[in-house]
Amino acid sequence: MGKLKQEVKVEKINGEQFVVRVACNKGGDKLVSILEVFDELGLNVVQARVSCRHFFSMEATIGVGQDQKTSDLKDITDAVLKAIDEKQSGEQEML
Repeated sequence: MGKLKQEVKVEKINGEQFVVRVACNKGGDKLVSILEVFDELGLNVVQARVSCRHFFSMEATIGVGQDQKTSDLKDITDAVLKAIDEKQSGEQEML
């Protein structure tokens, strides 16, 4: 199976809610890392679907919490990409 390009898309859907879509190679604790990023940014997960069949994919609806640090699409995208990159580079070093 080939290597999947990492993909993170964030869309504002209404008021203070966003949809975050993630696709990347599976392995490691990517879900935990992404949820930690949401928590650090003060974002609450309203609903999420995750699949790890052939690759890791997640679609989450998130809402801005009272103590949110950002609601900027680029900040959210960059933070999720960083969480995925750290997990993938850590896995490569272990091989």
